[in-house]
Amino acid sequence: MMKKENGITLIALVITIIVLLILAGVSIAMLTGDNGILTRAGDAKSSTSKAEVMEKVNMELNGQMANAMAGYAFDSEATIKKNLGLDDTNTTIGGYTVSVTLTQATAGKLTDTDKVEIAITDSNSEFTTATGIVSKPAAAEGETAIWKVTPVKAK
Repeated sequence: MMKKENGITLIALVITIIVLLILAGVSIAMLTGDNGILTRAGDAKSSTSKAEVMEKVNMELNGQMANAMAGYAFDSEATIKKNLGLDDTNTTIGGYTVSVTLTQATAGKLTDTDKVEIAITDSNSEFTTATGIVSKPAAAEGETAIWKVTPVKAK
């Protein structure tokens, strides 16, 4: 009589290894492919940095707009830079270079030619309108000129 032995056969072992290799290949592709988790995480980080710098700049532009509408002068260039988290040695927010240009004839009083410009530059050209402006554009004849803010926009 033959004795029955328990165990796995060589064929079952080979099939199991092949299935595991297929699963490993699919998992690696999901992590590192063009639409993989790591690529999408990097894209999300980039989008977050871009949104952060846009939000900071547009918030500052709105603050300067509020000053102008209330009849107050714009903050000084140094104060605007400080509000943005910039100084003489640090001119970047989230990897984007930010510059402030303030045109103000007299401290303490605004004129129709005064304006604040905050420009964002980057190496990837991700911004279509890279400069946000608070200004008082010329009004049509018979109308009153009002302060206007042009926010920074991205592609």
